[in-house]
Amino acid sequence: MKKLRKNAKVLLQAAHKVYHYRRDLMSAAHLAELEKVSDEVQGLLKNKQADAPAFAAATDRLDVLLRKVGGKIYPKTFLSDNIEVILVAAIIVIGIRTFFFQPFIIPTNSMYPTYSGMNAVVCTDAHAPNVIQKFWNLVTLGARHYSLTAQNSGPIELIVARTISGNEIPYYRIVDGRKWFGLMPAQQKQYDFLVGGVAHSLRVPAAFGLEATLQQTLLKDGSQGESRNLGNGLQAITVGHADEAGDRILQFDITLGDALFVDRMSYHFRKPHAGDPFVFRTDAILDAVGRATNDYTPKYYIKRIGGIENETLEIINGSLYADGIPRSEVEAFERNARQEGAYGGYINEHLMAEGRQMRVPVDSYVALGDNSANSADSRYWGFVPDRSVIGKALFIYYPFTQRWGVSE
Repeated sequence: MKKLRKNAKVLLQAAHKVYHYRRDLMSAAHLAELEKVSDEVQGLLKNKQADAPAFAAATDRLDVLLRKVGGKIYPKTFLSDNIEVILVAAIIVIGIRTFFFQPFIIPTNSMYPTYSGMNAVVCTDAHAPNVIQKFWNLVTLGARHYSLTAQNSGPIELIVARTISGNEIPYYRIVDGRKWFGLMPAQQKQYDFLVGGVAHSLRVPAAFGLEATLQQTLLKDGSQGESRNLGNGLQAITVGHADEAGDRILQFDITLGDALFVDRMSYHFRKPHAGDPFVFRTDAILDAVGRATNDYTPKYYIKRIGGIENETLEIINGSLYADGIPRSEVEAFERNARQEGAYGGYINEHLMAEGRQMRVPVDSYVALGDNSANSADSRYWGFVPDRSVIGKALFIYYPFTQRWGVSE
């Protein structure tokens, strides 16, 4: 009898939902029948002396009627049973992301070593990761393995482009690709090679540059040989030789940049402070950023607040000064001043060239990277307006490295 009562309560809940959600689609006869049978089951529930056969007969009639008029509401499917839960969960997640904590993945190394962007770990044939190691590196570091294998034997040539200044840089194209196991579209960089004259290519994430990896491997110690003109400003330079098909030309892991939560709430109650690691959008300063970086795509940037409104900033011998006093609010300022370890000191460039000062306007900030030598920041494109600020970097939650924890 206990099981019958429990089933009756579930059926009455379904009947209530069907009545209110589908009453405009049901005939008057079906509505009247649904009310009648529901009242009958409700009466039996209240009657402590109701016998089991009568209870079972009434719930069976209600079940049959609900299957006839319930549409997608009854009988329950996984989707109908969980759609409300899914929608509520989605609303909660969107609300948290919009108003409280937004996840953000750092793509570049402009804030290194405080935060790390994507990095390459070069492998050799003797130390190439096996399947288990690849899976472990993926789980703990977000690392994905990349390799370029020769399809044939012959000299290995790298395609390079000649810049206006006469320098040769590895040539790449932006192509359409996919990420998240092929589920999501994503742009990628494609670098081109020739092996015995046969075209080979290697694709990496669009935010990753292969140049440093090539310098560690194929271009190490200036080992490139002959070059030949391909036209259209492109050249092929010899960087090695594949003895046979199947030779590994290049193999490496790309580790995921630090993934962190951004506190979107605090700045509603207080002004950002000098030294805060903060995230901002480039939409409002897109022209200035585009002229400096040759990239006019709106992006999220993470930098450190080097100066706030009404301060006068200057870089002297690698140290950042505000109103004539060395900045010391956070360790990154002091480490750059001492040029300690990977902190190489702030570099005089453009708007903060040697002898130049920056006066910060009202409701604006100066954004500087901790890795000054590898940071496109306010020295190149000016100030960040207050309306562009998203929030303060709060907590690195992935990958599981020594930087995991509260953001510096």
